[in-house]
Amino acid sequence: MKLERYNQKRDFTKTKEPKGVPKKSKNTLQFVVQKHAASHLHYDFRLEIDGVLVSWAVPKGPSADPADKRLAVMTEDHPMAYLHFEGSIPAGEYGGGTVMVWDTGEYRPEGSEKPADDARMMMEQLKSGSIKVVLEGGKLKGAWHLVQMKSGKNWLLMKAKDEFSGDHVTFDENSILSQRDFPEIEKEGVAWGEKKSNIQKPKTDSVAATNTAEFTADSLSGAVKLTRFPMDWRPQLATLTDSVFDSEDWIFETKYDGYRALAQIQNNKADLISKNGNSFLSKYSTIAKALEQIHDDVILDGEIVVEDTKGTSHFQWLQHYEDTPEKGLLKFYIFDILYFNGYDLRGLELLQRKKILKAILPPLENCVYSTHVTTTGTALFQTIQKEGGEGIIAKKKSSTYHTDTRTKDWLKVKTTKEQEMVIGGYTDPQGQRSGLGALLCGYYKDNAFVYSGKVGTGFSDNYLTALQKQLKKLEQPSCPFSTPPKIQNVHWVSPKLVAQIKFSEWTESGNMRHPVFIALRSDKDPKTVVRETVQSKIKKTPKTKMEKKAKPSEVQSDKVTFTNPDKVFWPDEKITKGAVISYYEQIAPYLLPFLKDRPQSLRRNPDGISKPGFFQKNVAGLVPDWIKTRKLKSKSTDETIEYLLCQDKDTLLFLANWGCIELNPWSSRVGSINNPDYIIFDLDPNEADMEKLVATALKVKELLDRLKVTAYLKTSGGKGLHIFIPVLPKYTYDQSRQFSHLISQMVHRELPDSTSLERSPDKRKGKIYLDFLQNGKGKTMASVYSLRPRAGAPVSTPLEWEELHPKMDLKSYNIHTIIDRIATKGDLWKDFFEHKMDLKTILASL
Repeated sequence: MKLERYNQKRDFTKTKEPKGVPKKSKNTLQFVVQKHAASHLHYDFRLEIDGVLVSWAVPKGPSADPADKRLAVMTEDHPMAYLHFEGSIPAGEYGGGTVMVWDTGEYRPEGSEKPADDARMMMEQLKSGSIKVVLEGGKLKGAWHLVQMKSGKNWLLMKAKDEFSGDHVTFDENSILSQRDFPEIEKEGVAWGEKKSNIQKPKTDSVAATNTAEFTADSLSGAVKLTRFPMDWRPQLATLTDSVFDSEDWIFETKYDGYRALAQIQNNKADLISKNGNSFLSKYSTIAKALEQIHDDVILDGEIVVEDTKGTSHFQWLQHYEDTPEKGLLKFYIFDILYFNGYDLRGLELLQRKKILKAILPPLENCVYSTHVTTTGTALFQTIQKEGGEGIIAKKKSSTYHTDTRTKDWLKVKTTKEQEMVIGGYTDPQGQRSGLGALLCGYYKDNAFVYSGKVGTGFSDNYLTALQKQLKKLEQPSCPFSTPPKIQNVHWVSPKLVAQIKFSEWTESGNMRHPVFIALRSDKDPKTVVRETVQSKIKKTPKTKMEKKAKPSEVQSDKVTFTNPDKVFWPDEKITKGAVISYYEQIAPYLLPFLKDRPQSLRRNPDGISKPGFFQKNVAGLVPDWIKTRKLKSKSTDETIEYLLCQDKDTLLFLANWGCIELNPWSSRVGSINNPDYIIFDLDPNEADMEKLVATALKVKELLDRLKVTAYLKTSGGKGLHIFIPVLPKYTYDQSRQFSHLISQMVHRELPDSTSLERSPDKRKGKIYLDFLQNGKGKTMASVYSLRPRAGAPVSTPLEWEELHPKMDLKSYNIHTIIDRIATKGDLWKDFFEHKMDLKTILASL
């Protein structure tokens, strides 16, 4: 590969393009895609190979749809300095017209394991006429392929199927470096390299222009220039401490009780990303819309909250904001800035970053700059504690920003509520724990002993054993609470021991949130323990939708007309279709996160469970236009199937009215359809007893605990159990199935007499079948919170691990009990998608 042709075609006394000199990059391989308005508009796709940019002209530009195969005509090699060339080539010169750096970044050959091998691999791929690379640009990401055609000069450029592909993916058409369009570049009339410092200043039409008096070029001194917008940064985390302090070297901010989020604003489009990489955009779109008034490309760090009229945030209100937006005011408190118009600000000191943030942040509705105090942390904490706030965050003034890291440069001090509680029972320990699992606590109200929640933390191992011995002497057969909590396998005790408990707040269902055991109190009469309240009139909290237990006739929808609500779906139990509609109306806030964006394999029982039901995948022409669908091609039949997507409560109610008792979503979402975001362990008892089933589930949990994998447990809604682990949607169904198979083999090796990997039921009678094959594209199983068309109207119900017991009754989790269970325990899977694991990291630890 030579640059002679490149140099021969250009008169460098007339064009400001760089001269052709071979030069390798220092570290990883680079690529650039330049949009070129020459005699014909086209895109130039360039890969660094052996010290030059090997180049193709792509007339129609790159497409993220794998079905599109774009012609790419090989042209002369370009020098590495062309990576950042943006400007005008004079008319009459070769390639005369305007050149824009449309996208740029790093890349590696597909299958590369060592960066040191990348250059050699690319030389071999180019020679073979088949190039497969993974791009990490600002716009182009994931796997891309270039295939040489017979003519030699002509190639095909196409996107491989992955989480970044799809016919719905679009690209911004402005420069990735300067955010300019063609008219702006033509007006400048100069190359990018000559004026990049000027281009990087805040745009004159920005809504932040009035604040730029405090923002100068010196503000960015020390910041690092990046070639692409960073999409994968995650927030810095604070270390918990139990003491407040004053210091001139620290600042102190309010700690908010909400969801941490990074606001990514690029090309006037905003997204809100959780600390685990999930998007809050659909849930809190009003915040994103407000942020889109910022015309700079920035990444902001803040907290999403819902506040009452006194400015106190309520986490539960935030969780259910979509259903009850009238409860409080949605806000986004912004306290840091990580990125600004091409510059990485993380290396700047904290106060410098906050100065930039304050300067560029315009007045926005419900998006607020988070103020701070210096030196006086104790006074701020005492004020927040008095007002019932969450706590404070202490930050070292000179600290830099460490993405995705918990550091001691940031400290959090939480305020907590604290009072006495009477012990009314305890659960058995699980796993390696000794003594007891958790205490069941309560207080007295009008001579009634009221349950207030479970306390499972704050104990030392020795204390657990000693406390269990004390409680064993007080055991009694009956439940002491006025309303027994829905918890299995509890040791009830006479309410004579008083414990001091600290916790963050009271939940709407009357339980302590984040309770921690402190000590036993010997100086308190249990009968005098009541719920402590502030000395003011307190209005009773209105019942939530889950507590009201809506009647079928009360369910309303602007889009769905309900038919035959009195039709009996369960003859023996006299449960009607209307009861199914009512159930799904109440459970919607907890169920929909596990249905949204996932193709549904509909199991319909329009005449109830006494008549044969059927599965339906293709809904083409059968559902109203307002229901979203997605067409997918079946590899087995080569036919296109139009799947239904259950995006909202109205669609869920439509399905219930359609006789869909059971809901069966895919394990992957549209946009990353080939990459599941959870892995399933399906434990099928096949005539095995409950003792074997529980032992198998706990063995799976034990193995996953060793790998530090968060596992979620639920009933199948039948005789079995399901264990789910959330994963990043970057691996294939085959890879997820292989992981499930691997863990299943490990379980079988340790429990060979009670488990089986045999598919044939006749070969595994009396054993727990470890069905890893459920992890396949298009395979489905009942969703969490889904009803099942079986006797008793069972529900696939989330469980706490400590609830597992050989004498547990899986039939007790049904349409009659689940609503009260959630009111008591809350949503046990609410944080499921906050704990996505990286399979590569997990496998590396094996």
